[in-house]
Amino acid sequence: MRRPHDNLICNETPPGSRGFTLVELLVVMAIIGVLVALLLPAVQAAREAARRTACANNIRQIGLAALNYESSAKHLPPGYLAGRNFVRPENESDDQGRHQMCGVFVFLLPYLEATAVFDQFEADLNLGIDARDENYYRVPTAWTTAQARLSTLLCPTVPSEYPTNAILDKSYGVLSGGFLALQSDAWKPDQSGLGLTHYMGNSGIWGEVSPHLVFNTPQGRLNVNDDLLGVFNVRSKTKLAQVSDGASNTLMFGEAPGNIGLNMTDEFQEGAFSGYTQGNAWAGFGTLPTAFGLDVEAENKDGAVYNTKWSYYGSLHTGGVVEFCFVDGSARTLTKDIDDEVFWTLSTRGGGETTDADAL
Repeated sequence: MRRPHDNLICNETPPGSRGFTLVELLVVMAIIGVLVALLLPAVQAAREAARRTACANNIRQIGLAALNYESSAKHLPPGYLAGRNFVRPENESDDQGRHQMCGVFVFLLPYLEATAVFDQFEADLNLGIDARDENYYRVPTAWTTAQARLSTLLCPTVPSEYPTNAILDKSYGVLSGGFLALQSDAWKPDQSGLGLTHYMGNSGIWGEVSPHLVFNTPQGRLNVNDDLLGVFNVRSKTKLAQVSDGASNTLMFGEAPGNIGLNMTDEFQEGAFSGYTQGNAWAGFGTLPTAFGLDVEAENKDGAVYNTKWSYYGSLHTGGVVEFCFVDGSARTLTKDIDDEVFWTLSTRGGGETTDADAL
């Protein structure tokens, strides 16, 4: 026999199992959104901190590679295998023969766990510092090898895409119109595919230029070639004893990824360009003077915004910092607002300056 309420369905919600209302759900979603907004910058900062640490480790490894080369050869690797025709530094030959036109990073390959790359690069090319041979880009095996991507030479903060406008093969100081200036030569990206480096070796304030030129410094008018050179120059064999300013006070390598920014002018084609437009080839000269300092803000005019520029050492790290390796192998950070004269002091190996890098 059925009881009267056997077929009734109870619509009451049992105590303790009430669901969210729409308003409550919206409040929860809003709170989650606020938390994400608060946490996202922290996550991004943590990721950038990790990238910067990786970058500092890269440049430390590059510096140690140079010191290991020095332990073997009793001098630091050469800056680049070129000539001393300082009117036309880009000339491929002189009265002694042709120049290999490759630079410091090629010589570091065996010490950067890239011995196989080095062996292939020199298979058909004489890399003797005092020897003469064909330009590396005219030697098929060397040219093909120069396309290699070497992760140690790449800062993880720099965009991973390939530069759109130019791959710089050479950067050097010249006397132009009675003034010292920086000049560069480049390949178009679709002509080369050259592997990149986001780091460059220090060649001094202007690098090695025509003899007898002088430059105003805090210590007075000094000869560019005698007093203001860095550790990497034309067919250089710099001994540690020649770094008279002190290994801990002299720059060896620094970050220099090339042109990155908005509405930038281009030396190789007309127009304004944005993004990552110019990079440096590791197989090229691989050196850069310090003449322009670290503050690229002076280039931001007529709508251009440079985050980094080919003629400056620089980086995309937050906080306006750039990673450097000193001749003693230590990796240290300099800020982009460093005084130009202090930066120049650190870039010379024998200018007689007394700047203490530990105080920076």
